[in-house]
Amino acid sequence: MDRKLVILLFWPFLIMASDLGDHLVEKNYDFEAITEYKRQLYVSDSCNQDELLYKIGNVYQKAGKDKKAEKHLLDAIFNDQKSELDNHCLVLLARIHWDNYDYTAFRNTLDYLENRVGENKIEDVNYILAWSYYYDANWEKGNQILNSLELPFKNELIDDISAVKDVPQKSKHFALISSGIIPGTGQLYAGDYENAAFSFLLVGSIGGSIIWNIIQKAYGIAVVKYLFLYTRYYRGGLNNLAHKIEKDNIDRIGFYLKEISQKYPDPIKVLENLPE
Repeated sequence: MDRKLVILLFWPFLIMASDLGDHLVEKNYDFEAITEYKRQLYVSDSCNQDELLYKIGNVYQKAGKDKKAEKHLLDAIFNDQKSELDNHCLVLLARIHWDNYDYTAFRNTLDYLENRVGENKIEDVNYILAWSYYYDANWEKGNQILNSLELPFKNELIDDISAVKDVPQKSKHFALISSGIIPGTGQLYAGDYENAAFSFLLVGSIGGSIIWNIIQKAYGIAVVKYLFLYTRYYRGGLNNLAHKIEKDNIDRIGFYLKEISQKYPDPIKVLENLPE
């Protein structure tokens, strides 16, 4: 039977399936909605292929399945069908990269989107681009891009970004030296009170017992304790301490950027308005 005839005969059911998919999304039945959209994608004409792929990608993204969302969005962008939804797919794809802190992939997607929007949107694209460098801690590059734009608030924003150096930071070097001398003091300095107590009691007691073994001339036991107990917990504690301080410092900068960003247009909202 001719494919077009089959589509014509089953068209009412196809419409119902599409509506059912949207209804399932509203009810938060993500898996069932995706199943309906994929079924519609398989049996329908290609005229609404981009729309269905975008809907599938959108549901996957909301469900936290970013890799699957990315696959379907890329299918929509690079298939033979060209539509206005391609730009919406690019925006959603960029948003996924942004939420995952993958600013390199975000900028690659933004570059592709820049070639598809009108000239009146180029400044918006560069404004978003500047923020991506800010969140990537490349302050100089972000300021360089922002300084090239005709924005009434750019000097104020550059001043706010330049003040990021004044955000309080913990010294990883000081913390590691402190814990190296007295176990737990580095964690205490970092505000990790639970691990501070753990390190002081466990690592300190193991270290104390090793010293006692040496005093008692039980050198073999002291060596075994040092190699298999002290070294393991001591180094593990220092590695965790370094990781915590690095993460806390990054979080402080991120909080500062989010705080000052409230004074200016939200780059994500600007991104979402690009296809309009």
